[in-house]
Amino acid sequence: MRRWIALHTSITTEPAQAMQAVLDDRAAQQAVASMALGFTPHVALVDEAVLLDVTGSLRLFGGLARLMQLLEQRLALFFEENRLLATVKRAQGATSLIAIGRLRWLLDQPDALRTRVAELPMHTLTAARPHLGVLERIGCRNWDDLLRLPRDGVARRFGAELLEALDRARGSAPDDYAWLVLPEHFEEKLELDALVTHAPALMAGAGRLLLHLQAWLLGRQSGLSALRLTWHLDRRRDVAPTGELEIRTAQPAQDLRHVARLVAEHLAQQKLPAPVHSLTLQSLVTERLVDSAAATGSLLMEARRQGDSAVELIERLGARLGDAHVLSWQAGADHRPEQMQRWVPAQSAIKSIAACARSTPARGIKRLKKGDEARVEALYPTWLLPEPFRLQALRDSPVYQGPLLRMAGPQRLEASGWLMAGDTGDARGKPPAMRDYFIYRSQQGSLLWIYSERLTVGGLQAGQHAWYLHGFFA
Repeated sequence: MRRWIALHTSITTEPAQAMQAVLDDRAAQQAVASMALGFTPHVALVDEAVLLDVTGSLRLFGGLARLMQLLEQRLALFFEENRLLATVKRAQGATSLIAIGRLRWLLDQPDALRTRVAELPMHTLTAARPHLGVLERIGCRNWDDLLRLPRDGVARRFGAELLEALDRARGSAPDDYAWLVLPEHFEEKLELDALVTHAPALMAGAGRLLLHLQAWLLGRQSGLSALRLTWHLDRRRDVAPTGELEIRTAQPAQDLRHVARLVAEHLAQQKLPAPVHSLTLQSLVTERLVDSAAATGSLLMEARRQGDSAVELIERLGARLGDAHVLSWQAGADHRPEQMQRWVPAQSAIKSIAACARSTPARGIKRLKKGDEARVEALYPTWLLPEPFRLQALRDSPVYQGPLLRMAGPQRLEASGWLMAGDTGDARGKPPAMRDYFIYRSQQGSLLWIYSERLTVGGLQAGQHAWYLHGFFA
């Protein structure tokens, strides 16, 4: 047996906010239809309803009740995230006309109890609407009354269209709809209500386009990695006809609130040479999300989390301050602590940062014990001095603001020959680094990272060492 679902969406706004509504009822209906494609490929826009044939999706989603629950949750989450007050009504039936008829009856009588199909009023059948006056006068007030009339008489008096609708309602004739198909790439143009002269004011129109883009992504079960926003300038000015900006993210996203913040940051730095009359939004790079199918309990591409991720923070700071002012460290192939890392623009390393955030340990890999890992990491301080500080020695022991107490060590580090090839200049002319690192505690209670040179330094007697303070522990 076939199963059909009919949906009706209305945006609830206050009278004072009606002109500022991001979505009207028609745009909301289109957005709901796009998101419904994530549950079934058979979606059609019929009059005021979004019609879904979910017969082939019931087994995938665990039955009709589970499918309808997930669909309602996705729609509620979409409107909640975008701060829209929307009312979604739904009805289901064995045929498409029964589902639409029940939906219309529910909209007309919200508090009425569920009625039988035969008792649905005539105005709930689209083909009967042009003939309501005549049908009322001959006593046909519901579907059952119409079905009792002779078929030949109905065909001669009201035409074959009404008779065909009755056959489709009973399941005797197949349904034929133009199923909605989303394009491979999103591109939509929006005419602004008035000319805009300041770039930040373009965010109102861009927000509308981003809502449509998010619905398109949910329908295609994809995430967005790059987009282009183009603004069209007034042609009466002697300037270029358009301006644009591109936004790229390290991770594909369906929840576009982070993308909207990036767009707002970039628009705040733009200066318009002429008024803008329209906007165009295009998707440049998208990625199919493997975990957005029905098998997952999450409605998004990953489990929802509180707050922004490190990648989102880096992208937002880069848009606000500039990529050159947001740095990230990268490990260097050198044993010397001062050469173990270098600072690079975070945008150049953001792919590796995102990969580390998503990576999980592979099965079968033997990991270090917690105690062993802690002992190794404990020898590296949280604050490293730019240059090692030479310390005085007393009886071949370092002195810093008084005598020191040795806590751990030594940890031996060496860098010589080809190990120093990463330095600028001639590495062969530099003395090799051969150090023994210790952890000392000062009289003030702070932990110090101190090393001694293993090679003989000029001015020191045999058996003595040169001591240097290299870092502090938090």
